[in-house]
Amino acid sequence: MLTPLMLLAIACAMVLAHELGHVVITHALGGRWLGVEFKGLMLGVRLSVAPLSLRQIAWTLAAGPLAEACVAVGAAALWPEDLRWWLWMLSAQWLFNLFPWGLVPNDGTRLLRLWRHGSVDAPRHR
Repeated sequence: MLTPLMLLAIACAMVLAHELGHVVITHALGGRWLGVEFKGLMLGVRLSVAPLSLRQIAWTLAAGPLAEACVAVGAAALWPEDLRWWLWMLSAQWLFNLFPWGLVPNDGTRLLRLWRHGSVDAPRHR
């Protein structure tokens, strides 16, 4: 049976896996990890992707949400009776992180910028 503590533990594992996914793939592709960054309630990692191609940067951005999915699949394998919770948590994480809100520099916003402008940085207005 799912307890609030288990739910919190899986949510924390998803966030940790997300950030580690970014770091591991960035490092594997030739980029560098620069540290952990806190902005208000948001947690993220600072990465140097300068030597990476646009395609490699896109994979670096996608690695976080894919790592979250691995945690959700693992939780569903261990506690299949709570599948709806794992799907709900993954959906909430992906909605928050992959939808390009534009207000916060999430993975969706960065992927959109990469696709539209060829850079993950905010476009500069002239």
